[in-house]
Amino acid sequence: MTEAAAAPLISDRLFELAEQDTDRELVIDPVFGRFSYGEVARQVERLAAALRHLGFGPDDVVILQLPNWAPFLVFHLALSAIGAVTANIPFVYRERELGNILRLTKAKGLVVPSRYRGFDFKAMAQALQREFAELAHVFLVGADARSDTPGMSSYEALMRHSWESASTSGSADTRKPGVDDITALGFTSGTTGDLKGAMFDTRVLAAVNRGLAERYRLNEDDRIFGCSPLGHAVGFTHALRMTLTIGGSIVLLEHWQPAQALAAIHRERCTFMAAATPFLMDLVYHPALAQYQNLPSLRLFLCGGAAVPERLRRDARARLPHTFTSPLWGMTECGGVTTCPFDAPEDKLLTTDGLACDSMELKVVEAHGNILPVGVDGELLVRGPMVARGYIGQPRLTAEHFLADGFFRTGDQARMDEDGYIKITGRIKDLIIRGGVNISPVEIENVLFAHPKVVNAAVVGYADARLGERSCAFVVLAGGESLTLAEVQQWMAQAGVAKPKWPERLEQVQALPMTASGKVQKFRLREMLGENLAHEPAQGSPLS
Repeated sequence: MTEAAAAPLISDRLFELAEQDTDRELVIDPVFGRFSYGEVARQVERLAAALRHLGFGPDDVVILQLPNWAPFLVFHLALSAIGAVTANIPFVYRERELGNILRLTKAKGLVVPSRYRGFDFKAMAQALQREFAELAHVFLVGADARSDTPGMSSYEALMRHSWESASTSGSADTRKPGVDDITALGFTSGTTGDLKGAMFDTRVLAAVNRGLAERYRLNEDDRIFGCSPLGHAVGFTHALRMTLTIGGSIVLLEHWQPAQALAAIHRERCTFMAAATPFLMDLVYHPALAQYQNLPSLRLFLCGGAAVPERLRRDARARLPHTFTSPLWGMTECGGVTTCPFDAPEDKLLTTDGLACDSMELKVVEAHGNILPVGVDGELLVRGPMVARGYIGQPRLTAEHFLADGFFRTGDQARMDEDGYIKITGRIKDLIIRGGVNISPVEIENVLFAHPKVVNAAVVGYADARLGERSCAFVVLAGGESLTLAEVQQWMAQAGVAKPKWPERLEQVQALPMTASGKVQKFRLREMLGENLAHEPAQGSPLS
């Protein structure tokens, strides 16, 4: 099989599967309905013709900002078919973030709900159109979407017109994109707040899913639970595009609600899901889990986006006995790179972040780029066909992270064992250096998470005149519980943690600030801590 044949355009893959089995179920969406491969193919053909009629074509960027709805899939496939570029973005972004994305991409189109969960997306879109002349057209999605405004269209109204009857296949074929053309942009502010848009072609996106599909023998019988936001890397790649990669079905969840998730997985017999650590926590510890027979159909859960504490891994094995639960490490820029194979030893499942997919190469380096010995912490670099082609509109950042030898600098601190399994020990920028002692926040967070009163935890550093930095633990407690710093430090002592690594400040919060994909936004925690410290008199520490 040629490389091009192994990585067909995602729209061609849809049409191929629709021709083979037109009635096979593709999308199960509680909001928009259930659709077969044949039905989705016809919708994509119609929307592609409509987009061409409105002047969209090769290399035009269109921003998709939708909940987990079937039209997200239809838009992405239609844009891919005409050579346009999908910019999938987090649903929580608002005018400021969208303005930055428009400046970077010069996007010609924007797809949003008219109004959703109390927010007026239509008004936001109109304001952006006034500011950005390149934003030629806005598409409003949803039953309440109405527009007679120039430059705006209702998706539902647009799809009632037979645009495809006025189009010819010949004209479409002449504009057909190649597998090396940029087809998608993945935007992330990650945990730092710095906005970046990774560029992907068809080959890269195909490689991102091929490794996981082969490792876990995913096929057309799998029913993917699409609960991770489609505007984020995991949902877009390992749910939406993975479904077409394997020829399976996708069950969408509009937004994360644990009770609805349990019911949907059980009712629709979902077999695979990839989601962040909070999603796994919500399922494992949900009081109704036994009511759904501990999800007998769910054979694989890939858990990533944030550290997976060992206690949660053990509890998942006990409470989801039918499910192989593996850590998943990856980034927007390279997809899910490491997981544990089915035959991974128990200690690897419980204490590492997995083994790289066969096509990928990893190395752990020190500050000057020299490879570090086994078991030593350094920066994780990754190379292979899954790595994106740089950041759109940001040549300096591209040169800094995408190196000339093909390696991508992840910014993650990790160590590698003698078998090639890695353990993520934090972000390089999150490393706390107290009096010359390096403190890995992930290590301390794992100890905190094991405390019976703690539901979630995150550790950040703060400036100290004498020691350089000290560490502060932010904790979310179980209902009705209280916790003191002295109790935390006693727990650290019992766990055998070196005294310089103990948290020296404790902040109790109702919830940790997170991205929609489940990553803790530590820059926001540092901002919160800075505000609190600014209103307090200077004082010493019990560990001074």
